[in-house]
Amino acid sequence: MPAARHREVLPTTEVRAKLSQIAADFERRGVSAEPVAFGSHRRPQGIIIPWELWLEILPAIEDHLDAAEARQRLAEASDERISFDDAAEALRRDPRRYR
Repeated sequence: MPAARHREVLPTTEVRAKLSQIAADFERRGVSAEPVAFGSHRRPQGIIIPWELWLEILPAIEDHLDAAEARQRLAEASDERISFDDAAEALRRDPRRYR
């Protein structure tokens, strides 16, 4: 995975004042527009990205969130497990159909 490029962190008040300009740049440049990092005292607290870029990375974000939820559920689950065949039969399904 490539290293993240260092980005300047703009003060939140500056980003708020430039929001129309940022949006216009995103509209003009699409996914090639630079994300805008902002925060208090130049410590990163958030980032603004072009919509097109959001749509491109959304599947990876959803996968990450789904995996985190699955890990949490597994951690909270009891040790009792049932086999796939038993689960399929409990749903009145033939488990051989899913192999």
